[in-house]
Amino acid sequence: MIVSFQGSQVSPGQRRQLEFQRKTKAAFINPVLADQIAETIKAIEARKEQGIKPESIWVFDYQETGTFSAAEWMGY
Repeated sequence: MIVSFQGSQVSPGQRRQLEFQRKTKAAFINPVLADQIAETIKAIEARKEQGIKPESIWVFDYQETGTFSAAEWMGY
């Protein structure tokens, strides 16, 4: 990870904070999860290159039309 603050001053406290974040980032990422994320990103990029549309992950169980009635919601 490269951090560049061209044209700005970084205080010693900010520098320590950035170094701490850089060192601890790896400890918080589960290696299995990181591998799955990397594989998913590769698959998405490959699909984009091939022009394949993304899969639909949201499906309606039902769709109602009309005005919502608070009385119906309350069971009257």
